[in-house]
Amino acid sequence: MISSIITTAFSGMAAQQARLDAVAHNIANADTPDYARRSVEMVSGPGGGVRAVTREASAQGGVDLATELTDMIGAKTAYQANLAVMETGMDMWDALMSALEPKDRDERWR
Repeated sequence: MISSIITTAFSGMAAQQARLDAVAHNIANADTPDYARRSVEMVSGPGGGVRAVTREASAQGGVDLATELTDMIGAKTAYQANLAVMETGMDMWDALMSALEPKDRDERWR
């Protein structure tokens, strides 16, 4: 259970990194003629978690910097939330391992 919490949080962090990458790419190409804006869709991963799917817009409508900054703030906030979940899961794991007898601990704790 604890490992699935950590895995799910990690997948969320990776997905938000992909979202930030798309935002950075969009901002870098804001003045590029005929540039198709990239967007990221979050989809459920097998067995839990999430993964990011990057898509290019079908129409070249340009890049709106206000939209990109809003997406950047949202990605940062979601990344931080996933990081907090991961840290909590790791703290739970540490508490569990500390409560066990040394012979019963995970290999990392011997």
